[in-house]
Amino acid sequence: MSIAFSGKGVQDYSVNESVSPYTKAVVSTTADMDACRAIYVKSGASHTLTINGVDVAFTGMLPGTIYPICATKCSTANVIFLY
Repeated sequence: MSIAFSGKGVQDYSVNESVSPYTKAVVSTTADMDACRAIYVKSGASHTLTINGVDVAFTGMLPGTIYPICATKCSTANVIFLY
């Protein structure tokens, strides 16, 4: 199973996008979103993230931390998706 990242192929990224850790940040919603490169936890320790179409419950997440998780949805708006 593969995940499409914003509909771009490997050759479609500019040099700035390729060498930058993240080029865009979007506050998560409870609706499906594009797959992100990582998440930033604003607040709260427990979040349910959708990864590869499966809801996965995470506990013990530290606010102010970036996690390298490729998710498409979060159960709360306390997570920022990084692209």
